[in-house]
Amino acid sequence: MMNQRGVTLIELIIVMVMIAIGAVLTAPNIGAWLPNYRLRSATRDIVSTMRLAQMKAVSNNIQYGVAFDPDSQQYQLYRSSGGLVAEGAPSTLPMGIQFDTITIPIDPSLSKPFSRFYANATGSDGNIELKNTKGAQKTILLSGTTGRIRVQ
Repeated sequence: MMNQRGVTLIELIIVMVMIAIGAVLTAPNIGAWLPNYRLRSATRDIVSTMRLAQMKAVSNNIQYGVAFDPDSQQYQLYRSSGGLVAEGAPSTLPMGIQFDTITIPIDPSLSKPFSRFYANATGSDGNIELKNTKGAQKTILLSGTTGRIRVQ
């Protein structure tokens, strides 16, 4: 008898059915996981933008900051050079994520909450709270005297 290698049609169909069953069972879990993933991602992006502003303030020896627009769910990096000048395009929060509470000072020229960072790495005090459609929240805490930015 010859040694035949390969898979039969029956074996192939069984494997395909097992894959289909696994996909059907995991699809609902992805829907529940997505809002929390978006919340973590948005929080991480905002913290990265704020740390970038802080690093640029120190390296360029001028004030930098991040402005928050709760109405449009956007935030943007600014530098202070004879007034506030936007750097780059504004970033928009992911779908289903919104600013809940922002307790940083409002800049009079922008009429928006504005987190400042100075050349000595210090900055504004305050909190930025984000929430998703499921009601989960993340809070970004700013310590002005130390310049520390952390997530809670």
